[in-house]
Amino acid sequence: MNNEQQNTHKKAYVAAQTDYLDKLAQHCDYALTLQTNLPTYGISAATMEKRLDATRNCLHKFRMRFNRLLTGNGHRRNNDYLPVFIAAIEGTQNTYDKNRTLHIHIALGNLPTAATQQLLEDGIRQIWAATDVGTTDIKLDRLTKGTEQRWNSYIGKEAHYKNNSEVIDYSNTQAPNKILATI
Repeated sequence: MNNEQQNTHKKAYVAAQTDYLDKLAQHCDYALTLQTNLPTYGISAATMEKRLDATRNCLHKFRMRFNRLLTGNGHRRNNDYLPVFIAAIEGTQNTYDKNRTLHIHIALGNLPTAATQQLLEDGIRQIWAATDVGTTDIKLDRLTKGTEQRWNSYIGKEAHYKNNSEVIDYSNTQAPNKILATI
């Protein structure tokens, strides 16, 4: 495959990913950023791959505990309770900032109405900090109607350039079947 074909395939993949995530983002209420303790400046590709694997594994543990925090075992008994969770791991292309670490942007939705922002922040901070790579540095913002696509574009921004379309962590992305059926 030549470079022109590769670029065409990459553009098609990014367009399909953007369309899918935009439809999923319509069901999101919160924007979350989690920091890791894994620096990214001046490390080898092999070390970066190990750090990405560690981050994905910790994100998986975080997501499972987050689901349990919000629903107990409700999401297992009734898929309609499963929170929407779209995750993007960024920072792998760091050639300029010695203080930068891997970080994760997440769009959250389908949350219980009783989950206030303060309760979410406290629970998220505690769960994330308990992982091997997590810190207490988190940021949770409410998405207002119409801003979901902007946040989604922001978390997928590296897919449009540097990161070969692999920024979205699909292994840790989830949504209930009732939402997936509408996409």
